[in-house]
Amino acid sequence: MRNLATYLNERFPLAVTIPHSLATAFLLVSITSVKDQHLSALLIAVNFLFFMLRMRVTDEFKDSAHDSSHYPDRPVQRGIISRRQLIIVGVISLLVELFTAFMAGVLAGNPASLIWYLAILGYSVLTRFEFFAAEFLEKHFNLYFFSHQAIFILYPIWAFNMFGKSLDQRGLLGATAFILFMALMEIMRKYEIRRNPAGEVVMDTYLSVWGAKAFWVMTIVLATGSVALYFAKQQPIFAILGFLSVLLMVLLKKNNDGVRAVVALTFLLESVLCYLI
Repeated sequence: MRNLATYLNERFPLAVTIPHSLATAFLLVSITSVKDQHLSALLIAVNFLFFMLRMRVTDEFKDSAHDSSHYPDRPVQRGIISRRQLIIVGVISLLVELFTAFMAGVLAGNPASLIWYLAILGYSVLTRFEFFAAEFLEKHFNLYFFSHQAIFILYPIWAFNMFGKSLDQRGLLGATAFILFMALMEIMRKYEIRRNPAGEVVMDTYLSVWGAKAFWVMTIVLATGSVALYFAKQQPIFAILGFLSVLLMVLLKKNNDGVRAVVALTFLLESVLCYLI
């Protein structure tokens, strides 16, 4: 168990992934405008946590050669955790995913909504195999980003179907905000410069590939997502928070960790407020 704890601490820190999962669930449930679905929201949060863990495990296999070459200090490369153990973690994660997706639907009165989650699961499998076009996507970083982020289009569809809500104009704005915030968190996750043992910059993060543009992409996405939430919820607090966050990001532009912190806190705060309002 100690090796698993070491792996989680380095590659899937629960102090980060649990709040991320809760915020994601709060935002996803809130854009459907349902009320008092707290247990369903909790199940969706657990579902998303294990979705991320499963994706983390599959990435260990998908990126094995790349990581061994550039990041030999990572747990798998150091032999802290075996491939067999990773497979067990992945299988357990998949089972928890399916169970929580089904139970969330049961509590919402629509167990058949699991069908839409199977679509999410199927898309995640395609990302594991790089849509069977790994070499092509490797040469087109932006297309790689959009193709993998497109999975989050399916999440609002699943949620609206689960709760029996129609996707009206405000719902569409909320769904847009959700998709934008998911993209924002992905960019934030890799908003850094990474170096290999030789001291060379590894071109596998948004900051290393996009350069200064990465900052402005995050700024625009955050601002647009906040405005979309403002129109979806008809609450000016989201526009105000978006404006203040963008201002803080500009002030901290040269501090990468500071910018990442502002983005993460904005996502958490806006998601919680969206759920409570």
